Amino acid sequence: MEGTIEIFENLRTELINHHDATKGSIFGHKGLKVLGKVFVFYNEPNIVVKLRPVDVAEALKLSGAKNFDPMGGKPMKEWVEIPHGQDQRWFDYSMKAMGYVKSLIK
Repeated sequence: MEGTIEIFENLRTELINHHDATKGSIFGHKGLKVLGKVFVFYNEPNIVVKLRPVDVAEALKLSGAKNFDPMGGKPMKEWVEIPHGQDQRWFDYSMKAMGYVKSLIK
């Protein structure tokens, strides 16, 4: 069985090879950028994605999902941590995140 870092690396390869993503990092974590801005990153064993408010509400309904809180006590409202148990949804939420970040830049 693949570990979560391997699943993330496969996701990263797919988004780089077939979409507009490039390698990037944030908070010292491996991630992906679009138009120079990070839209998803790996926070072992989960991923964290930047989403529109409607997509945040949807994502938070997933079992184990939560707003990303890097400092403890001040969650980032646009960033949702999608747990490793939901890795079959990682691609979908990464694509939503990429679309959202693109819309903020253009």
